[in-house]
Amino acid sequence: MTEVLPHGRMVLTANEAAAYAVMLARARAIGCYPITPQTLIVERLAELVAGRSDVEFANLESEHSMFGYVLAAARAGVRTFTATSSQGLLYAHEQLQRASRERAPLVVVDVNRAVFAPWSIEPDLSDAMSQRDTGWIQLYCSTAQEVLDSVLCAYRIAETALLPVMVCAEGFLLSHTSEVVDVPGQVAVDAFIPEWTPPHDWVLDPDRPVSFSALPEPREYAAFQRNVAEALDGARGLIERVASEFTDHFGRRKVGALDVTGNPDAGAALIAIGTIGESAQELLETDDDLLVVRVHAYRPFPAEQLSAVLAQTSRVAVVDRAPAFGSLGPLGADVRALDLRHVETVENVVCGLGGTDVTPDTLRWILSETRSGEAQHKRFGAVYVPAGV
Repeated sequence: MTEVLPHGRMVLTANEAAAYAVMLARARAIGCYPITPQTLIVERLAELVAGRSDVEFANLESEHSMFGYVLAAARAGVRTFTATSSQGLLYAHEQLQRASRERAPLVVVDVNRAVFAPWSIEPDLSDAMSQRDTGWIQLYCSTAQEVLDSVLCAYRIAETALLPVMVCAEGFLLSHTSEVVDVPGQVAVDAFIPEWTPPHDWVLDPDRPVSFSALPEPREYAAFQRNVAEALDGARGLIERVASEFTDHFGRRKVGALDVTGNPDAGAALIAIGTIGESAQELLETDDDLLVVRVHAYRPFPAEQLSAVLAQTSRVAVVDRAPAFGSLGPLGADVRALDLRHVETVENVVCGLGGTDVTPDTLRWILSETRSGEAQHKRFGAVYVPAGV
């Protein structure tokens, strides 16, 4: 295979877009374990690295081993990549905890798929949302173009913050749907993503043996956790800065934490993640009293920015594509935690589970319930959209 990647406007799925972004970012250690609907990413990467001696492509026996492989490669000072979905992400859960606490700048694409039981290969955000407290930065995409751009930004973010980044894209809705994607050239990407030079004392070195993640005293253990929390807090500004620099460098708008469209003075707001946030923008064609907020950077949660965006809003609909049994949905709980005393109603609705259709009519129903209902601040759980809506 040639090392020169095609560039310009191409018709790609989000999976293919992710693979091109990884190669453009010059990842040198790729861990692979296929799982639907992510498999096409690693298959395409296998084709792109065939015959190259500067990239290690490792087929591992499980997702747990796959994450261990890229963790070890990162600790050797190598830029890495892997991808997974659903049960694979859950199987690697303890490795995710380890990656953030070891401050490993991994970049992973999670192609969102519903989780067992019952078996499903259809999309929702249950897999990634269940990992939201593991210390990873999480970026949720709504188009194949955003997947490519977010992977490129993820390397800048991860290697600056020394934190792992998970780029999320809904299975089939994005992974297997083709669209026109603008693929930048290698020279432009090299200018945007510099060669990674990790801290000297962080890299594993056989000539300088030290212990990593050994058994600490309680106070030292607590310091590890505090450092991760502080790094995530600091990543808010970094995410915005990298998005702004991407926009200036490539001449294409890159969303930071939030994608805000519609009337900023509207009485009603709809907040969502991923493709639902993209679909919601269709409502603006006929509803001029609506603000649509698509959350792109879900972790660290953009609480201050979102509070400012909702300053003029009196009724808020929060749409989750993941359940949180016995509580509000993941996004709903975070929005409800904001200081929104001026808001009359915050309605949290769960829909789209297991690939269930979420159409503009579904979103209109949600808005109708939010606009007509009484104050819902005291509701302790989310509303699940009835079948057929």
